[in-house]
Formats: sequence, structure tokens, C-alpha cells
Amino acid sequence: MLRYTDYKWRKFEEFLMISDQYTYLFLNTITILGPLALSFDKKVAFYKSWKNFGISMIVTSTIYILWDIWFTKINVWAFNPKYVIGSWIASLPLEEYLFFIIIPYACLFIYACLKAYLPNFSFKKSMKPAMAILLACSLWAIVLNPTHLYTTVTFGFLFITLAVLWATGNTQNLSHIFLAWIIALIPMAYVNGVLTGKPVLIYNNAQNLGIRIGTIPMEDFFYNMVYMLWMILIYEFLNKKISKNTSNNI
Repeated sequence: MLRYTDYKWRKFEEFLMISDQYTYLFLNTITILGPLALSFDKKVAFYKSWKNFGISMIVTSTIYILWDIWFTKINVWAFNPKYVIGSWIASLPLEEYLFFIIIPYACLFIYACLKAYLPNFSFKKSMKPAMAILLACSLWAIVLNPTHLYTTVTFGFLFITLAVLWATGNTQNLSHIFLAWIIALIPMAYVNGVLTGKPVLIYNNAQNLGIRIGTIPMEDFFYNMVYMLWMILIYEFLNKKISKNTSNNI
């Protein structure tokens, strides 16, 4: 006969197994709650920028999802079926597609808040040295680890992006972008910490530097930086275009 305590323990184990399936979905949900609720703040009024966010997110996320599918297929990383609800599209769990909507929203919201509350903030004096260090570190990572695909692709994109911005002088938004990235590291430490700690996302260490901040591969932080650079540059281009059209119509 099954004892009551055994029955309760079995039910608890079943609950844990079910709740595990919602781990990634839970992370997505708690990430979006704050930024979404605060999007109606009068000073930031981020809800007015949803259209431009949508366009910039779709363009950037499409590239990243294709990158994600490719890396999943060639075993640079893999998703643990234990921690997802079980709906898969092109080798990726449904939660991963939600990730590329929710995380960009949260990151762009941070950037918009900084622009609204700290419009004159600037790293102007240290911008070129900071960019030079990032360019040098990116080149170092690529040259010394040419066979580590996650490393070379991530730092390759970062190097090309920063080099183009430096060459064209398109650096006016970089102070706010870099500060937004630094602030975004705080929630990222939790979300990516859970993703890599359980792990929801399993990395093939032969394809990265093997350097981890806690459980998070170092490349993840710069993977996010590249995304923020691309998305925000598109977002600001769209904002500038709207401002120009508005001024022309006055």
C-alpha cells in the first residue's frame, strides 16, 4: 500500500517535472513584465515607439534566429528538452523565438529610458579608447581561436560593426548604447545564468573560449552587445527619418 507521505512526495516530484518544462517560458515572462508595465511612463512613453521597435527587432532578430538555427544544427549549442514546453520550429523551441522579441524589447526600453532621463550623458572622451580596446580584443579572440565558431562569428560581427561605425563617424548614440548594455548585464546575469546553469541551453565548449562568468560563456555578453548595436542603430535611423519627414511637413 502506498503510504500518504510517499504519495505526497511523488506528487511533488511530478509538480517539479511539470514546472521544469516552463523554466524558459517563465524567464521570458518575468523579463517582459517590468519594461512592458513601465512603457507608459510619461517621460519615456516607449509605447509610442512600438512601431520602430517592431521593425528594428524583426530585422535584427531574423538574422539572429537564422544564426541560432545554424548553430543548433551544427552543434555549437543545443536546447535541453527538459526545460521547454515542447513546441519546436526549425530546431528551436518556441521560447527561443519569444526570447528574440522580449529581450530586445527590454534592452531597447533601457536605452529609451537613458535617452529620456539622461539626454546629455556622454562617454565622448573615452569613446575612441573604449572602441579601440573592443576592436583589439575582438581581433585577438578571432586570431587566437579561429576554429571556435561561436567566438569567431560573435567577435567577427563585433569587430566589423565597430570598425564601420568608427570609419563613418557614426558614434553619436554609442554612449547611450554602451551604458544600456552595461545596465542590461544585471538582468542578463540572472536570465542567462539560469539558462546556462540548469542548463536550458547547453554549449559545446569546443566552439567557444571556455571562459565563463559564473555559468555564462563570455561570448554571450558580446553576442548581446552586437544585437543591441544593430537594433538600436536601425531604431535611431527610423526615428531620424520620421523626424526629418515631420520637419519637412511643417
